[in-house]
Amino acid sequence: MHFSGRIVGVKNNQALIEVDDVQALNGVHLGETDEQSLVDVNLMDKRFLSPQQRRKAYAMIRDIAFYVGDSPERLKDDLKMMFCSALGETWFSFSNADMTTIRLFISFMIELCLEFKIPLRDSGLKRTDDLEVYLLQSMRHRSCTICGEKADIHHIDDLGMGNDGTKADHRGREMIALCRLHYQMAHNLGWPTFSSLYHVVGVIPSDELIRSLGLMTQKRMNEIDE
Repeated sequence: MHFSGRIVGVKNNQALIEVDDVQALNGVHLGETDEQSLVDVNLMDKRFLSPQQRRKAYAMIRDIAFYVGDSPERLKDDLKMMFCSALGETWFSFSNADMTTIRLFISFMIELCLEFKIPLRDSGLKRTDDLEVYLLQSMRHRSCTICGEKADIHHIDDLGMGNDGTKADHRGREMIALCRLHYQMAHNLGWPTFSSLYHVVGVIPSDELIRSLGLMTQKRMNEIDE
């Protein structure tokens, strides 16, 4: 069943939805189980991309074009095509794209640069339009969040706190990818000062990312859970 409408109120974890056609609700029956009333909500972003997003996106395109030896204008369409194919997005134009689409496109290009070691003229931290996504990308590719150099994964509660970094269970802990130089700086300054200086935060990686980084195996997770 599909119907359109708009969210007109939010309170804690409850959202009030006003539908365009009340007749569309005739077939809705709230069952005794949660599965009978589950819904997916897709919010349309009607905000146009911001000037800051446009600058970041074109800066990324220019850096990639310089690396591969192509013109930015020609490469722009190739990157958009790759993005739409990879994420299942529809074709868009910079003249009328929404903020969410451009945010995803910027993150897509940053991921591409991290994966293929494409150098950026500016820090990825300054190019990103989604800090949490960038922090997770940096972890995935073991790239320093601050400078892009080779990095290790560090627990936030170990930085400058004197905690034991060899705790067995890495799940549910905030982490960040830092090179040796910036790890030492964070350790010396203490996390609150370092975080404020570079405007970064710790993020909690998924179990899948923890496994792919080699921090824990599924077997070890199961042993702890049992």
